[in-house]
Amino acid sequence: MKLFKEIHHTLEQILTIQRELQERQLQLQERQLQLQEHQIQQREDIGRLIQLVDRLIDQSVKNESQQLFLEDRMNALEQRKYRLESND
Repeated sequence: MKLFKEIHHTLEQILTIQRELQERQLQLQERQLQLQEHQIQQREDIGRLIQLVDRLIDQSVKNESQQLFLEDRMNALEQRKYRLESND
């Protein structure tokens, strides 16, 4: 009878440990899913940031181009003014 109790007790301990391991495995799987979702969100955020940077670069290039155009026009106007003043 004592042997039976010892075996029974040992089996209960094994089952308890197995249940704890299964619970821990479920927790780890849930955490892994959370991390995967977070990673997906970060990728989406990075994609949006890249698009924003691309737009900012494009806008900067356009502004620089426009500034150069305006500088050329100002230079042309100054030269024209200088020629008109020289002809007077």
